[in-house]
Amino acid sequence: MIFLRVLYVVAIAVMLVFLVIVGVEAFYPAPSYPEYPDWSKNPHPWDTPEYDEWQQEWQEEWDRVYEEHRQETAVYHRSIFFIVLPLGVVFAIGGTFIRRRLDIFGAGLILGGMGVMITAITPHDLDSKLRFAGIAAALAVLVFVGYKVFLSLRRA
Repeated sequence: MIFLRVLYVVAIAVMLVFLVIVGVEAFYPAPSYPEYPDWSKNPHPWDTPEYDEWQQEWQEEWDRVYEEHRQETAVYHRSIFFIVLPLGVVFAIGGTFIRRRLDIFGAGLILGGMGVMITAITPHDLDSKLRFAGIAAALAVLVFVGYKVFLSLRRA
């Protein structure tokens, strides 16, 4: 019986994280990756000065397009951070208060909220200061939830 309870808590947590990830993708999709320029449209013969010039122009254009995409993606991840991290905080803290009445559901929300907060701070191009703030917030929530949960267990 205890195995099923643990499995159910983990299932709630995993589905909550997936719900947030898929919800973000459905309602605020990431910028699409730029299309790589067609290399085969080379108008010049190989090993000529014209070819070298064309190749340099092609590379500069690709670098510009890629840099624009990288900047758009960084803005996207910053926006997602400010949406998803507070959502994870709400789930985790809400699960703390629900846990008193519905043990399994509250534990699933707490674990899922922590997973959602981890999701918010994992993008590789997220600013280090935001990542630090996110980790500090997640740690604060974890301490708060642990205090509430284990203090209530000690009283019982």
